Amino acid sequence: MSEPLVIVGNGMAAARLVDELAKVALGRYAIAVIGEEPRLAYNRVLLSSVLAGETASHDIELRPAKWWRDRGVTLKIGCVATEIDVGRRELKIANEESVTFSKLVLATGSTPLRLNVPGADLAGVHTFRDSRDVDLLLTLAAQKKRVVVVGGGLLGLEAAYGLAKAGAPVTLIHLMDRLMERQLDAPAAELLKTLVERKGVRVLLNANTARLDGKTRVEGVELADGRRIDAEAVIFAAGIRPSVALAKDAGIPVNRGIVVDDCLQTGAPDIFALGECAEHRGICYGLVEPAYEQARVLARHLAGAAACYSGSVVATNLKVSGVSVFSAGDFMGAEGSEAIVLSDARGGAYRKLVLSGGRLTGAVLVGDTADALWYLELIRSREPIAAIRKDMIFGRSLAIPPRAA
Repeated sequence: MSEPLVIVGNGMAAARLVDELAKVALGRYAIAVIGEEPRLAYNRVLLSSVLAGETASHDIELRPAKWWRDRGVTLKIGCVATEIDVGRRELKIANEESVTFSKLVLATGSTPLRLNVPGADLAGVHTFRDSRDVDLLLTLAAQKKRVVVVGGGLLGLEAAYGLAKAGAPVTLIHLMDRLMERQLDAPAAELLKTLVERKGVRVLLNANTARLDGKTRVEGVELADGRRIDAEAVIFAAGIRPSVALAKDAGIPVNRGIVVDDCLQTGAPDIFALGECAEHRGICYGLVEPAYEQARVLARHLAGAAACYSGSVVATNLKVSGVSVFSAGDFMGAEGSEAIVLSDARGGAYRKLVLSGGRLTGAVLVGDTADALWYLELIRSREPIAAIRKDMIFGRSLAIPPRAA
């Protein structure tokens, strides 16, 4: 008889875990997926494409309903998990229903941060995180509302680009001195800023939000240096926080995220966590690829095979505000490393490779990212690059001609 396995969360990590389990343990578990959003799992990375009108909302669904049924999965969407009874191995849902489990996987993702500033609770202040937010932002864009987006990381840039393309006048404000400071060095970020501004987004850096003005609805954003920006709507996109409340309330150890070991197990027996809500060796990964790697390891572990997750080489390979961006590894360059740079600001392209100990240890690409996966493979494999060193900045086709590949 199949063991009851319950997954809390219906996002990209949960969908990939079901896919991996179907490959290595089909039939071993009776899987139930509990999702808070009232729709099938979808590709969250493509939300900005929906906002920009480049993709329809239904087209970003990861799998059709039949795919889940064919794998014996019971989907409970539009349901909020409220409590884990660790001793009785029960998960309670908001309508007072309980689901029993043999194994429980927490894939609860994260929640958007709202800045703790005066006026943050005014009407017209929103976040950008899920498909429900997109519907609301589309309404704002259709009404040509003046929007201020707070946050110059990936989420903020995506929200700003989508809103601008949909017709709203947009100002993006960022606390730091460059955009996407966690993924890009200064020259790459400056090029990205130029390319984003060409798409109609006004960008203000070193902009510290002091307060939101307005009586009942937001009317403007006041910065710490005294500048004021008129706004009929404000979008907070200044970071995320792992969703850990369900685990914490159940007595499961939590730091910033839900603490897991190399098998993705939490501090409670037969309860696991993966994706944005999990903290492994002190790191919470807010990216999709580490969640997919964790899903592969956890599926093997649940299938009874030897499996160990030792962490991920963090890489970003996305189209940000319509601009292709890639970064991986030690892209800033630790002491003793050297950098090779190829820059074409007029053509909208930037390429930087960081070398250390005869190996590629980091890379940043803006504009042309065709060689991104090759560079990532070199970083992860730690393969010596002496033979291709002088040509690798120009890409794989020149560094490794077809006859020698």
